[in-house]
Amino acid sequence: MSEITQSIKCVILTLRKENVLVPNALVAEIISVKDIENADNAPEWYLGNMNWRGADVPLLSFEAAGGVEINKVNLNTQAVVLYAVGKDGSVNEHPYLGLVMSGVPHVSHFTRGQIIRDYEASEEHPMVAQRVRINGASISILDVDAMVDMVSELAA
Repeated sequence: MSEITQSIKCVILTLRKENVLVPNALVAEIISVKDIENADNAPEWYLGNMNWRGADVPLLSFEAAGGVEINKVNLNTQAVVLYAVGKDGSVNEHPYLGLVMSGVPHVSHFTRGQIIRDYEASEEHPMVAQRVRINGASISILDVDAMVDMVSELAA
């Protein structure tokens, strides 16, 4: 009898200095950022709200959350719109989150055996659930729940 190998469909988001993995089911759309409503007295990682299909979507910067200085958002800036579903499957106050990208995303399929925890990675990041190696390449798994919590704390 042949063994069935399950694969996980993921999107690899290319950021300035690293690649981030997110389940394909959480990606709503890849867009060009247009108008951003800037927020006063917000942390560097919170770029403001953008309008996407009639919804106000918080736009976040992965790099700024990790303490890296970022460039200004302009008309060439790309963002991924993510479904912001809570841990229990509930919809949050902001049902979508935007994350700034700097490169072209790639859809890939991986088996559980290809994803290996990277025990050598020591750098902590508030938007990273875990650092892994896939086929030898270092990749961070995006923690959308942590991003939802970060945005919720701003509203409080």
